[in-house]
Amino acid sequence: MVNASIARSRRRAHERGAAVFIVVLVITMLTAIGLFAANVATLSTIATGHERRMTQTHYLAEYAMQLALAEIEQNGGLDAIAATESSNCSISTEPCWVFYPHTFDAAEDLLELPAPDAPGSLGRANIAWIAKVEITDKIKPAIGNRAGSDQGGPNAVSADYCTVTMNARLIAWPNGAVMDSVGSQESMSVVADILCSK
Repeated sequence: MVNASIARSRRRAHERGAAVFIVVLVITMLTAIGLFAANVATLSTIATGHERRMTQTHYLAEYAMQLALAEIEQNGGLDAIAATESSNCSISTEPCWVFYPHTFDAAEDLLELPAPDAPGSLGRANIAWIAKVEITDKIKPAIGNRAGSDQGGPNAVSADYCTVTMNARLIAWPNGAVMDSVGSQESMSVVADILCSK
């Protein structure tokens, strides 16, 4: 009986490293799966952050266009605003109107800042931004009839509309960060009917 167990031990003596090899192989495989899962989770979080930043930039570009339209309304129409030199426009067409952030400063004070303690809020983020809104391709009178506008009669309203192309370009980045490394850019274009004169 003793001789049989000794014989068995001698036969399996060359197999002793196999168990260690299998254990090391399983540990290596589990480590690789864990690292892959951590990498995927990190990439997912980064992609979500980029998507959120691009969504914010998109809405800021829309807001820049709305602020340009509000500026036109406050001045009594597009005809009341002097056209910009074509050298300041991206497209060299005459006439061209350009609106920069410093022209939006009066309207920015009307913004209601979000409360950082609101449910679901991530708090206020200091965002620096630069925007440029260009208006080109003015066609006066506007193409077609405007819904809700006066078509004549005893109480005629003297408001002229024109069809224009509006191009907005906005770059936003976290305040204090380097714009080249973390900034996001949005460009949008729209053909719109706006107030030319009252």
